[in-house]
Amino acid sequence: MRVFISWSGDASKLCAEALRDWLPFMNQAINPFVSSQDISKGERGLDKIANKLQDCTFGIVCVTRDNQHAPWINFEAGALSRELGESMLAPFLLDFAVKDLSGPIAQFQATESGSRDEVWALVKSLNDACETSVDFDRLRVTFDRFWDDLDRSLNEIRSSRPSTASPERETSDILNELVALVREQSSRIHSLDNKVSHFESEAFAARYTINEPGEVRINTSSHDHQHERVRRLRRIIADTIGSEHIVWARNGAAGKADLDIRVSDSGLLAAQGAMEALQSEATRLRASAYIHSADRRAEPVVLAPF
Repeated sequence: MRVFISWSGDASKLCAEALRDWLPFMNQAINPFVSSQDISKGERGLDKIANKLQDCTFGIVCVTRDNQHAPWINFEAGALSRELGESMLAPFLLDFAVKDLSGPIAQFQATESGSRDEVWALVKSLNDACETSVDFDRLRVTFDRFWDDLDRSLNEIRSSRPSTASPERETSDILNELVALVREQSSRIHSLDNKVSHFESEAFAARYTINEPGEVRINTSSHDHQHERVRRLRRIIADTIGSEHIVWARNGAAGKADLDIRVSDSGLLAAQGAMEALQSEATRLRASAYIHSADRRAEPVVLAPF
């Protein structure tokens, strides 16, 4: 699995290189790609990023307190999310906490590099995304064995940086951003619910016709595979009661069952005995059938697709 690791600035670059060297120990299927050009210079267009992402299925953005607001780090994060999907993009925070992350990149599920548990969660996500995943217990043993190596490398990067007294974000600022994000998510969910309800209504209208109150007919022509489903139900009925007991079978007329099957008296008895199994097949195939004998006074077998 190709993993695209984005960076901007010296510390971010060293962090990306540390991840590039360390991640393959977790799963040999992980093949990290680290950009060789500083994105803060803005020399890579979206088309070039897209070309590099063709073989990538996961993205990691190495974020520092200094570069989190850089236009190009957010630009590339946006490009990665569009190519890979939000669930496959992970901001990797080198020297600050998630609560201090702000800007567009804050919408993604970030990982604090100093937290063993959070890095472990990231490793599990990467392993799950691989076509060949490592067994959970084995992955845990490998992570515990190599965690100190990554932690030591990241601590060296942090300690080599000049100390800057960057103030933490105000609590009110964090709460305001949290409220905005919750409202945005609620709006997205509400919009999605409306679309789903609309599609469900259209699907019902296309599949069913209400002829009169209380009578709902399935439109056999409304679904591409309905004819095949009816044919399969006919074959199952014939195999169950014996084809020699079927006098004739035809597709139902408008307003009636999908199948109209006339059987011998023995065939009707067999259908009545296998009623539960036949009904289960009718439900599975979403097709209906009306099985009767020449003697209309005998109780028919009616199979409904629900």
